[in-house]
Amino acid sequence: MEIEEQIRNAKEAPESEIRIDETDPLTEMSPVKMQSAGYVYIYDTKTGDRSVCNRNMLATHLGKRRKDGSLIFTTRKPKVSPKMGTLKCMLHSDEPNRYHYDELGLATCRKANLTSPYQVIRHMQKRHKMEYATIKEEETREEKARTQKLNEALIKGMSKKK
Repeated sequence: MEIEEQIRNAKEAPESEIRIDETDPLTEMSPVKMQSAGYVYIYDTKTGDRSVCNRNMLATHLGKRRKDGSLIFTTRKPKVSPKMGTLKCMLHSDEPNRYHYDELGLATCRKANLTSPYQVIRHMQKRHKMEYATIKEEETREEKARTQKLNEALIKGMSKKK
């Protein structure tokens, strides 16, 4: 009975929060745009992390249990709040390299609650694949140029000693 009540009272999530994988061949090949069942918010009962769940899968997720037997998800916002960080996405408008990223035409991101440098990298890899690849390629190019310049200086210095 508890699960049915949660399903009825689940808070609607806007479809704009759902990310569709544009590289998925099924997304491109679908001749008919299917009607969505809709999405709702679910929360992890221990961490308070909020997720978006398709209504068709809601009963399945609400029935999932941890090893200790406790429920993993609920549609009611728990009293516990998720751990929030202070690190920003590399593409955030307040980041020091933003001016250069604007020159490159890279998108801006509002994410500003990442908890570790590793999460920043993973966020970039998962949410901003092309932008991250562009930044990494540019860093590699700059490193090669510095190495080339150093090698040239070393060779020039060696030739003066002879």
